[in-house]
Amino acid sequence: MDQSLGRELDGINLGDERLNRRSRSVLETLAVDPQLSIHAACQTWSETLAAYRFFDNPAVEPEKILEPHRAATLRRMQAQPVVLVVQDTTELDFTSHPPHDAGCLNKPHRFGLYDHTSLAVTPQGVCLGIVAEEQFDRYPDSLGKTDERVNWPIEDKESFRWLTGFRLASQLVEECPQTQIVSVADSEADIYDIFLDAQEQETPAKFLIRVKEQRSLPQKDPAGGPAAYRKVEDEVRAARVRTRQTLALPPTPKRAAREAHLEIRALQVTIKPPHARSRLPQVTCNIVLVEEVNGPQDGTDVHWLLITTLPIGTAKEIRQIVDYYKSRWQIEVYFRTLKTSCKVEEIQLET
Repeated sequence: MDQSLGRELDGINLGDERLNRRSRSVLETLAVDPQLSIHAACQTWSETLAAYRFFDNPAVEPEKILEPHRAATLRRMQAQPVVLVVQDTTELDFTSHPPHDAGCLNKPHRFGLYDHTSLAVTPQGVCLGIVAEEQFDRYPDSLGKTDERVNWPIEDKESFRWLTGFRLASQLVEECPQTQIVSVADSEADIYDIFLDAQEQETPAKFLIRVKEQRSLPQKDPAGGPAAYRKVEDEVRAARVRTRQTLALPPTPKRAAREAHLEIRALQVTIKPPHARSRLPQVTCNIVLVEEVNGPQDGTDVHWLLITTLPIGTAKEIRQIVDYYKSRWQIEVYFRTLKTSCKVEEIQLET
């Protein structure tokens, strides 16, 4: 077994020493070629049967398998001055060969599950490891009922996973007292509960989230009518350019690689709560608007509206925020590795 992989398994505790040894044996076998199925990776039928029995054992829980790796990741985090805890969700599609107990994805005829991961990386993009993972699926009768869920408590919504991820990052602040922890997420994490949680906690992680919602200031907007409020994005766009930056964009299916020339504005604002939750307190955050200058105007121009509790006092701090958000891409690399290199969507299991 690869020595570094062996260290990731140090301290695994499945409640039985034989299971602990079996875990090393099974994971060693699967690690030789992650693209292979369990049956193809095992040399004999007895090895295959032992692997299936291992995974079918109720004492073998995903959290217990992940725990020694999480502990090793934590040690690596403690040696860093800054760690970005990037959270995101990907779908694992088993529609062509669904297990008999599979739930659905976003359509009744699409079967699989969602994987929500919190990945620790350095600002330079070095992956330190996984600190949390959560899987969930849906049922056909729950689809298409977004309006019904609007007024549900956050704990009953799928979006609760983003708040849970932020709280995990805040817990890591206590476990890594010499390390600055920054919770980074894309626009799905733009929920008011995170902003409020960060304001009310004693030792919260910093957060950096791409804005999705049309956030409002507490001040009325007479030009928009008696019930209109001034918008956060309009306010920051009216501010002066604080700094400029050139960003190398990697190729994607939607664009060729290019250099993007950016104008960056930043402002501290107070945000009013959503209309349906108007009794909640207001929050004060920093907003960073990143816009590409003279882009191709083909729908791929950089336009990031970021909300954060990181400081924006200097041009260097503002550029650092942009660099931190750019490092979010590492979780996309992780998901691509799972699907392309490990081929997790091609594994065919009965359950």
